[in-house]
Amino acid sequence: MSNTLKLTKITEGKSYYDVPKINTLKEMLEMCAEKYSSNIAFKFRYKPRTETITKTYSEFSHDVNAFGSSLIKLGLKNSRIAIIGENRYEWIVSYLVTTNGVGVAVPLDKMLPPNEIELMLERGEVDVLVYSRSFRQIVEDISNENTNLKALICMNPEDTDYFDNSRFFSFYYLLDKGKDLLKAGYMEYINTDPDPDVLNVLLFTSGTSASAKAVMLSHKNICSNIMSLGGVVRFEPGDSVLSILPLHHTFENTAGLLFPLFLGMTVSISDGLKYLSGNLTEYKPDCLIGVPLIFDKFKGKISDEIKKKGMEKKVNSLMRILNLLSYLGIELKRKVFKNLLEPFGGKLRVIVTGGAAMESGTVKFYENIGIKVYQGYGLTETSPVVAGGNDFVRKTGTCGNPLPGVKIAIANPDSSGTGELVVKGNNVMLGYWKNEEATKEAIVDGWFHTGDLGRIDKRGLITVTGRVKSMIVLNNGKKVFPEELENYINKVPYVKESMVWGETTREGTVEICAKIVLDKDNITEVVKYPDDENAIKKLLDSAVKEINKLMPVYKTIRYYVYSYEELIKTTTMKIKRYVETDRMRALFKNMATSIKNAAGKNIDKLQEMFAKSADNY
Repeated sequence: MSNTLKLTKITEGKSYYDVPKINTLKEMLEMCAEKYSSNIAFKFRYKPRTETITKTYSEFSHDVNAFGSSLIKLGLKNSRIAIIGENRYEWIVSYLVTTNGVGVAVPLDKMLPPNEIELMLERGEVDVLVYSRSFRQIVEDISNENTNLKALICMNPEDTDYFDNSRFFSFYYLLDKGKDLLKAGYMEYINTDPDPDVLNVLLFTSGTSASAKAVMLSHKNICSNIMSLGGVVRFEPGDSVLSILPLHHTFENTAGLLFPLFLGMTVSISDGLKYLSGNLTEYKPDCLIGVPLIFDKFKGKISDEIKKKGMEKKVNSLMRILNLLSYLGIELKRKVFKNLLEPFGGKLRVIVTGGAAMESGTVKFYENIGIKVYQGYGLTETSPVVAGGNDFVRKTGTCGNPLPGVKIAIANPDSSGTGELVVKGNNVMLGYWKNEEATKEAIVDGWFHTGDLGRIDKRGLITVTGRVKSMIVLNNGKKVFPEELENYINKVPYVKESMVWGETTREGTVEICAKIVLDKDNITEVVKYPDDENAIKKLLDSAVKEINKLMPVYKTIRYYVYSYEELIKTTTMKIKRYVETDRMRALFKNMATSIKNAAGKNIDKLQEMFAKSADNY
């Protein structure tokens, strides 16, 4: 341990279940093909509202071997292969083909604009691009500029007009060619044995293409995370999970795809959020993995229906009784609330959520109707899961215990025990691609610095309180976590989202400011017109005053602005705080009249404050 780091509360998770050992994803797929041969691995459609296709583990493994053989026969071994498109079976085959013997997989965010896609292909030194039909024109344009691309492969089955007389290919043309190769005894891909310790997956973090870091992961990193998850969460072969989140996100990739396959589960691929309700009732998942926003919306719809039917008091009373019975060991929640489980397909028993904290009220709602909620914590750099609730330990408001084999500690804690969360384990990345300086800064003596602030209680449960970079440090040394205040603001019924930050006045004091984004639909329930500035100001003044009452004086919000325009976010829906504050400073410097002041302060003072900040930015 380095002398420069003061580490406290070092804790490591424990395993509850025995799991098979895997060194590579290829080993995992071979094990699954043998162990779960005739089980359904995937359910999906080529287009919404068309026939459902199923693939057994044996068929899936054969497709991977065939497509991999075809790529190697084309001379593409040791290539960097980027994949972009919506969640689909061909995406998964392409990803595992690459990791299991062809080269390095580079999953790309399908929400990126064309110029950033092109820049990431260059930064990742990509040789092959696998894409879905919706990107066809973009890819053709990029191919004219990027002559380093050896092959461009379209995943859609209807796009069979590409053949191997150019750089453009059809996925299914190559798949059929690969099946012919296997029949002829071609074994080069099947006999390839990936190195578990070298770069295997290159993942760009959220941000612009110029600023995004590229995380290097190995088979060892990913497989250790899969096995750790298996030690604390149990599902049976044949249980089902519905894939909703984008597969290029490590959370969905590891927890929503690879881990279910490891257990012999069926991965049903959603047709898209637009069709989610129908997919739930059709595929009847046992487990659902997603961000809190998805579960908030479902809870809201169900709660609204309960209110419309005048059943709110009866349901709340039943929940209290059933919780008491549950405490006594009598579980009747799922039987009593069978109708409330129907929108989820009727079988849903576990929700796994990450990316942000789920509201305690939302957690309680699902737990009260018989669905367990496992809140997790992780980062791309940690493959990604670090901690989470599990089959035996979970507590609302925390991220649970560390996974087995993962150590978490608090670095340089303050007097309250809060400090930066640091992580050590086989799941920690190899480093950042071509960025040795950033790697050395992030990993010190084997401990990865997450950039997240948090604390660890006596039971080893992790609570994340905010980000190091967004933390506001006041003149007296007191620390304010914007996320805490944002959580209170966002609970106001007519508020869609918010951002809190600190600004320095000309006198040198730091003032807490907030940008509040209003929900135009909900605001009309409390004011007659959404553009009535005086009425809205009175509402917000009152709301901010009530929030400030809950805070110690040093945490009080001094100034706010409001808007109907959503905050600028990354493709993973995280607020771009620096972009937002830069924009706010420019706005306040040039447009003082747009300011709405919470405490009735002199508007000129706030204008001067922001003007000074903008000059120094």
